[in-house]
Amino acid sequence: MQVLFEGVWMGLLPESVSDLISEQSYGQGVAYTGAAYLDSGLQFWENLILDRHFGASGRVLVAAAGGGREIIALTRKGFAADGFECSRAMVTAGRKALTERMIQARLDWAPPCRIPEIQDTYDALIIGWNGYTYISPRERRIRFMKALGAHLRPGSPVLVSAAIGSARSGLAIWTPRVANAVRVCTFRRPVFDRGATFPGRPRHEFTRRQLENELAEAGFSATAFYRWGDFGAVVCLKADPGATALRSQENRAAQTV
Repeated sequence: MQVLFEGVWMGLLPESVSDLISEQSYGQGVAYTGAAYLDSGLQFWENLILDRHFGASGRVLVAAAGGGREIIALTRKGFAADGFECSRAMVTAGRKALTERMIQARLDWAPPCRIPEIQDTYDALIIGWNGYTYISPRERRIRFMKALGAHLRPGSPVLVSAAIGSARSGLAIWTPRVANAVRVCTFRRPVFDRGATFPGRPRHEFTRRQLENELAEAGFSATAFYRWGDFGAVVCLKADPGATALRSQENRAAQTV
């Protein structure tokens, strides 16, 4: 019943309605805008990854920034941070919190699965806690990451956290199949892959290979993977287009020889 319910709705709803559900699902964002939460700092795995991969300073962009917890913590650690979020209520509360803490950082609103107008170039990127998990389907996640990559320097570290599930579970296999069947019956092409679910809003549970492969397609090379319970995180680097082109030329030359 759960497979049928999630699969049918996931297949029927257009992206505009799914985006509206995602945005409204946060409500007023009370759980993510209280003073205690905003001042709680980075989680243990975020601190670990920053210390190992991000260096000691630089400009960091935070996508799915919520009420600004990561922005506040990064600023206190010596980084310059900006962010954006799809919940208007959390953006309003986050801006107020940043002002109260005398932190000069931007927190912009953007529609779900999209980025705001960005003029600057950043040294690192963090996708806020679980933000990547709630972008669906795969092609939208790749488009989202490519848009962000345009504002990163080559070699910039990127932290992406996500729900990690079992690719062999019934939900992971059959929910996207039902959704794709519904799309075909309504004269639309299949777009969902294994791990796509719809527990009230679009959600994807990844395997490590899925996560790393689609990040690679978006122009990022994975360098480290961390997992705890049902969640995990990939650290990847923004690819250097020049170096990639040079390797392609060398490969073609070697094949010719």
